[in-house]
Amino acid sequence: MQTRKSNSFRQRKTGTLTSHLLKSMTCCAALGIAPAALTLTATPADAQQFDATLYDGAKARVNRSASLRSLSEAVAAASCRIGANFDSDTAGHDLETYHDDFARILDGLENGSAILGMPGPETRMRTLNTLQQTSASWAPMDVAAQNLLNGGGSSADAQVIRQSYADLFEQTVQLAAVISGQYADPQQLLQSDATVLNFAVRQRALGYRMARAMCELASGTANNGTLDELATTVDLFERSLVALRDGFPAVGINPPPNEAVANSLSATYELWIANRAMFDAALAGATPTEADVVAATDLSKKLSVAMNNTITLYLIATPGQDGVYRIPLEAYSQDELTGWLDNPELIEAIKAQNERHADLSEDEIITLDQQWRAEAGDGGGPLISQLLSHPVSEWLLAQQIETAGFVTEVFVMDNKGLNVAQSVETSDYWQGDESKWQQTYSVGPDALHISEVEFDDSTGFYQSQASLSIKDPETGEVIGAVTFGINVQNLM
Repeated sequence: MQTRKSNSFRQRKTGTLTSHLLKSMTCCAALGIAPAALTLTATPADAQQFDATLYDGAKARVNRSASLRSLSEAVAAASCRIGANFDSDTAGHDLETYHDDFARILDGLENGSAILGMPGPETRMRTLNTLQQTSASWAPMDVAAQNLLNGGGSSADAQVIRQSYADLFEQTVQLAAVISGQYADPQQLLQSDATVLNFAVRQRALGYRMARAMCELASGTANNGTLDELATTVDLFERSLVALRDGFPAVGINPPPNEAVANSLSATYELWIANRAMFDAALAGATPTEADVVAATDLSKKLSVAMNNTITLYLIATPGQDGVYRIPLEAYSQDELTGWLDNPELIEAIKAQNERHADLSEDEIITLDQQWRAEAGDGGGPLISQLLSHPVSEWLLAQQIETAGFVTEVFVMDNKGLNVAQSVETSDYWQGDESKWQQTYSVGPDALHISEVEFDDSTGFYQSQASLSIKDPETGEVIGAVTFGINVQNLM
């Protein structure tokens, strides 16, 4: 997944369930959920059963389809900033990201995308019809956004987006409801899980909606209902966040399943409370400034990241957790990361170190590892500096940067598990006692090992590691291994 390059901005049970849903619809009015968004039923004939070899990506499909709601709001918010010339460079990059993500997810939902966690194409006619309707709603915004991005846009394109995004949003709500109903499956996605995901993902949309409303108020493009919309959205965001944090069983929202989810939601609530004053000021009659719009945009991005963390935790804490990240991570590793291993300089560096370390004893390996750890504790040293300044290390760092945060670290190991090159400093020098090396180099040329998901304090994201064997392209002999740190949010 490389950074984008192009012109202009681009340069840069039935009865019981039915009565439950009727009750839920009544209760949900308090949280602003439309009945369509609660259509989470699935008859036995409609739900697809989980099979490790026929994984249908239920969680990913529900999450991705719900994400389209957020993206429709995000596209509108970014285009407003472009039209108002509010931090237009950043707005252009944002619009490009949101536009491309919307198109990529819509295509993946219809045709399948292993990297997005949806390994096969959609086959249900009802869902296909809804996808086609969504594509039709997206079309005018697609064209207008591309015009703005390519430098040939005008106020008419911004107007098209302003007039179209609300209909697109409603269509994405219908799509998410259809997909939730189809893919609710006790082995992959409980209906209660789908309800929580619906609320959690919607929070991201509400964040972008607030940013868009602030932009309209600041730029003079607001209509008579914009201020009321902002008031409703602020209130709905906070009440929904409290419902997620504390639970709201009447509408199918159970309390957080574990402490990690609870802590994530509490942190998000604190972030919200610390920053909602800018919206309160606008609601009290103050006209937002450009700085207010930029601040609201930054907050919407932070809230989106925070909710992504929470959603990730939900997805890996409920049935089907392995498939939800292992399937797309395997696909990304095989389709993208293996291409990194063809670099002749990388191959030669491994072979040279294998030869240099051929007679290295276990005690000597341990001594080197201890030296590395000591240097790391002291803030650096000759061994660490030698590896980080290696040309292959510099190349790995450049490759990592090109993924725009998708790959968070990469390090190459020799036939003893010692680091050969790396993009960032690791905590140790010898990986030979860990699965990342033992389950790749020691297994064979096509080995792939996927680690469990863990939170990375340094990045603030949930990560997994994908490790692969490295072979000599001339002989096919395994000569080393490589480990990639992956931002799991980008997979989900």
